[in-house]
Amino acid sequence: MNRIDGRQLAASIRADLTARVSTMPTKPGLAIVLVGDDVASHTYVRLKEKAARDIGLRFVRCDFPASVDEATVLDRIAALNADPSIHGTIVQLPLPSQLNADRIVNAIAPAKDADGFLKASLEKFRVNANALPPVLCEGIWRLIASTGKSYTDARAVVLANSTTFGEPMALLLTRNGLDVQITYPPFHHSQDLTRLADVIVVAIGRPHFLKANDMKPGATLIDVGYTRVAGRDVGDVDAADIANTPGWLTPVPGGVGPVTVAVLLERTVTLSYSANFPGPSGL
Repeated sequence: MNRIDGRQLAASIRADLTARVSTMPTKPGLAIVLVGDDVASHTYVRLKEKAARDIGLRFVRCDFPASVDEATVLDRIAALNADPSIHGTIVQLPLPSQLNADRIVNAIAPAKDADGFLKASLEKFRVNANALPPVLCEGIWRLIASTGKSYTDARAVVLANSTTFGEPMALLLTRNGLDVQITYPPFHHSQDLTRLADVIVVAIGRPHFLKANDMKPGATLIDVGYTRVAGRDVGDVDAADIANTPGWLTPVPGGVGPVTVAVLLERTVTLSYSANFPGPSGL
C-alpha cells in the first residue's frame, strides 16, 4: 500500500502561500471562534493558529467560556463580519449544548466563510460549477490528485454520516470526471460498492471499519476518520489489514488533516483577494 503524504503536500501549499502573502500590502486575516474547554478543539485551533502565523496571516482567536450565551457569540461574529481586516472566519465545532450550532455557524457572512460549509456557500457550490467547494472536500481532491493517477471515468464511493459532507464531496468528484455513489448509515451493504470502487472516501468515525476485503486492489483510499482508541489516533480504514494490498492510502494522522488546514489558509488568502478586488468570480 502506497502512502499519500498529507504533511508533504500541505508543506508545499504553505510554501506557495508564504511567498504570495509576503508580497501582499494587506495581510489576509483569519478569525476562529472557540467556545468551551474541549481538548481536541483547543489542539486543532492551536495548529491552525501556528500554520496561519507561519505563512504571515493575521490571526484572531475569539475564546469564550462554555457557559457563554448565544447572543454574546452572535455579537462577536457580527463584529467579525464588519471588520475589514478579517477575510475568513470559522467556528470551531463542537459547541456546548446550550448553543445552536447551525444558527451560529450560519451567522458568518458568506463572503467570509473560510470553511465553505455555510448553507449559502453549499447552495452556491451546488448550482455554480465555478464556485469554491468546502475546504475539506478540496483538500481531499488535492490528495487524490497527488497520486498522479488518471481518474477520468473512475468509480468513486463516498461513505459519509451526513449529506452536508457527502453531497458536496460527491459533486466535486463528479465535476472532476468520476462516477460517484454516496452511502450513508447504517452502511450494511457498503462493501458491495467499495469492492468495485477506484476511489473510496470514508468519513464515518468508525475505527478500522474498512478492511482489505472491502476494497478493490489498486484503489485510492482517503481516510477522513479520526478516533482516539487506547491512546492512539486511528482512522476508519484498518491500515494494518490493508498494508499488503496494492493501492494508495492517506495515513491517520498525517493525511487529510494537514492538507485541510493548508487549504483553509489558501481559502483565506483567496477571500482576501475577493474583498480587495471585487468583481465577477466563482466566490
